[in-house]
Amino acid sequence: MSAAAILSIRPTYANQILAGSKTIELRKSSMGLCKGDIVLVYASAPEQCIALWFRINSIEEATVPEMWERHKDHLGISHRDYVEYFADTDLAVGLHIGEVHPIAPIPLRQIESLVPGFVPPQGLIWLRDEAGRFARLLSQLSTPLPAAVFPQRSLLLEL
Repeated sequence: MSAAAILSIRPTYANQILAGSKTIELRKSSMGLCKGDIVLVYASAPEQCIALWFRINSIEEATVPEMWERHKDHLGISHRDYVEYFADTDLAVGLHIGEVHPIAPIPLRQIESLVPGFVPPQGLIWLRDEAGRFARLLSQLSTPLPAAVFPQRSLLLEL
């Protein structure tokens, strides 16, 4: 069974994922994500909305130079910005993006009304930890998450 999380991504990179030109999302750690997990993308400022979700096809860890050499054409980032992002670490983690599902954007104000106390993630927000809290938001996705992510899916459908 896979898990789901909300992850903040800059709008430039979120749009590249949607366009299919960015197929690897870079991070400094895997943050506990695994192959098969679902990532709801919160496009950060200025867009401030949930814009898509994707499944992680695989996770790769490599030294910063190795990751660049292997995948520079799939990262959606300039070498300068890449080096700056990884300046304080030796390892790069690549979330290889599998299936991508665009959704009708859900703006921050609507998210806040659906999930009281919502704060956009600095890292990520695990939905498994608070599935009930996010049920109303999940019910608004124009492309629903796979049923296997939440075995209690029938509870979500009652909303």
